[in-house]
Amino acid sequence: MDQETLAAWRATQEGFASLSGLSLLSFDPQRTLVCAPSQDNSICAAVQCSDVGERHCQAHCGKAVAMAVETAKPAFLKCEANLHVFTVPIMVGGKVTLILQGGKRFIAEEERIPTDRLTDRTNLPEEAFVALAKDQPPVDNARVLAAARYVEQAARLLFESRHTRATIGLKLSSLLTLFSLVADLQQESDNEIFCSTVLNSIGVLFDVNTVGFLDVDGTNEALRLSQAFGYQKELLQGYRASAREGLLNKVLAERRHLRTEETREILKMRLPATVHSVDLFPLVVPDARVEGLILILDSTLKPDDVQILEAFCAQTSLVLHNRLLQHRLQEAAKRDLAMSRIAQELGSSLDTDQLFDLILERLVSLVDAEKGSLMLLDEQEGSLAVKAVRGLNMKLLESVRVAPHQGISGKVLATGASLLVSDLETDERVAQKQRPRYRTKSFISLPLKLNHRTIGVLNVSDKISGEVFSAEDLERLSAVATYASVVIERGTYYRKAEELKQLSTMDPLTQLANRRYFEERLLEEVQRAKRHESPLSLVMLDLDDFKKINDQYGHPAGDEALRITARIIRQTIRTIDVACRYGGEEFAIILPQTGKPGAAVIAERICAEFRKLDLPVQQADRWLKVTGSLGVAGFPEDAESPEGLIQQADIALYSAKLHGKDQVVVFERH
Repeated sequence: MDQETLAAWRATQEGFASLSGLSLLSFDPQRTLVCAPSQDNSICAAVQCSDVGERHCQAHCGKAVAMAVETAKPAFLKCEANLHVFTVPIMVGGKVTLILQGGKRFIAEEERIPTDRLTDRTNLPEEAFVALAKDQPPVDNARVLAAARYVEQAARLLFESRHTRATIGLKLSSLLTLFSLVADLQQESDNEIFCSTVLNSIGVLFDVNTVGFLDVDGTNEALRLSQAFGYQKELLQGYRASAREGLLNKVLAERRHLRTEETREILKMRLPATVHSVDLFPLVVPDARVEGLILILDSTLKPDDVQILEAFCAQTSLVLHNRLLQHRLQEAAKRDLAMSRIAQELGSSLDTDQLFDLILERLVSLVDAEKGSLMLLDEQEGSLAVKAVRGLNMKLLESVRVAPHQGISGKVLATGASLLVSDLETDERVAQKQRPRYRTKSFISLPLKLNHRTIGVLNVSDKISGEVFSAEDLERLSAVATYASVVIERGTYYRKAEELKQLSTMDPLTQLANRRYFEERLLEEVQRAKRHESPLSLVMLDLDDFKKINDQYGHPAGDEALRITARIIRQTIRTIDVACRYGGEEFAIILPQTGKPGAAVIAERICAEFRKLDLPVQQADRWLKVTGSLGVAGFPEDAESPEGLIQQADIALYSAKLHGKDQVVVFERH
């Protein structure tokens, strides 16, 4: 190696080590140190101060250099000091010309904790290790791996051709700049700045005509422009193309750089005929998915340019992947928080109409949408009915019924499969014209399932931002919709149970509690009064001459008299009181925490209300008067059992009948 080349490499080594913050040193094939360590790690220097430490370093790092010469393959190791080291052979003309060793950094916080083995093997005291490690925070493993790739590329370019020294110098500068850029991008949280930095760097360093960043949409059906840089960036404004055909489909499938100068292929990509060439570089994340494309128009890229750009895209993909993981963690946290809030809100709501509105409102907000509808399956009719809407007019939709396979919601009901649509008019699954009430062409239609049974369909449309819905939106909705389905079913069962309970305990004509409920409730109230030593009263009411009403005016008039009686009782008693239809024309009123004097006052009010009203059945040009007789008994003075209270109140009622009706009698012992 001549002095000029060595000097050039030494400058490159120093520059790279300074930019990366990693240690770097070089050996020749005879394992002789060619360039002194750049950014040498202070722990390494301390270890090598003793003979024991020196032997340790030779046994690890020295052995790695020997293996690199012998195998011509890179090696990665972690020494006893927990430092991660890469060793890379530089091949020129099929032979190892140089061996680069570098890194020498921690990649995990726990690696900065000393062990007994460290002291035994390296002769470095624990306190010295702790003091030195304190100033060496861990670096990302991907950064160490990236450094190994970049430094190998830089060295190979330098030594491969003496004749292209000037060009190589430029390439080296580009490599160093790009490596530094990748390190900076890892810290950038703003997506717009991230894309802009990547595009501007490519545009300037490789002197390209135009470069754009294409995002793969959530459905993997299309690609859309995120940002552009260069002379023809206006051509790409609003750019969107199908990912299912042509070169775009091929680059997504093969996950490698592709170029075309064919007009037919360029037009297939929905680019204007004025474009003469297209280069596509995929951004492939570690799980082999393509998260985006770098699109370059009308530019001549040399093989070295392509190679460097591929390396840059690979490193950018790592950064992008980390950003995506962070984004998913944030999304998961957001989803968990939303789930928690929804669970709290829905868990306390048992009114089904209120429940449906709340579920829809929360789900629509979860994906930042403007419009939505919640449809549930009517199992008797076998069709969907709209239960809640947002951003639409409920009056226009409340009578709508959708059969299986009918329209989009009917299709989702029949198949049980979600629909994530980017463009209503071009998606073959649903192709139809855009409706004027919707602002965008993208929507999600999601089945609400319970135990593999579809109980309804959720529809959301019109992102507030105007963007299309993504796979993440669908995933977020699906996670919460599963819980919502359980809540909906629970609410429905609760409503049905309440209806059945009401039917079993309520008199259908008067809408008062029936005798069965009265007997259960009276027993409860007597037991409560005994426990708390509180008063309890019972009022029995019987309509006067009810048989005559039925006989003379018919059963409809009798039914109306019963309904009026129930209304008077409801309007007169308190919320804690219990009114029941005891049987026929007889009624019972339980008055908790009320003595006989108070009960007598309430009974007199009821009696007075009867006197004010006429039965709304007109016969022979006159209105029929309805009156009632009432008996009052109290606990514990009159009776201490439910049966005793009923008996004594009945005796008082019979006394009211005997003494002229239309009056209240309070039970008295004689």
